[in-house]
Amino acid sequence: MAPTPERLAGADRRRAHRSAALHGVAVVVFGLMAWTGVNGIGVGAQALGVPMLITGAAGATGALIVVWSVLRPDLTDGQRPPARSNVQRVARIGMAVAAVATVAIGVGLAPGGWERGFVITVNIAIGGLLAVFALLAGEPARRRDEDRPQH
Repeated sequence: MAPTPERLAGADRRRAHRSAALHGVAVVVFGLMAWTGVNGIGVGAQALGVPMLITGAAGATGALIVVWSVLRPDLTDGQRPPARSNVQRVARIGMAVAAVATVAIGVGLAPGGWERGFVITVNIAIGGLLAVFALLAGEPARRRDEDRPQH
């Protein structure tokens, strides 16, 4: 039987709520990045707007999936929230793929001339930030000895 939020121990519940809050902040930050990308596209700065939109949408979606999986332990393979789940793993892989796409599209859309290096550098930076978030997102994996019953 999968644990429910009511059945979680106090420490696990606090950890789940803290993780959900931190990933909720990430949803807001990445949502603002997506909004910035839409505005950039609207004013004709596609070289910065499109990669920013991709990064923001992927980061916000990935963080939202992590929040959802942390608050719903029955979706995390029947384990308590601190375990990484397949749902979180898929979200993290999707964000990593989006980070690579951000850089590739950013380089492809970069204008010629003196601003090309700046645009490519910004797109590499935002792609790198998404890749780092994908690496760090989700709950940390538990050590094997935490799953063993105490004698």
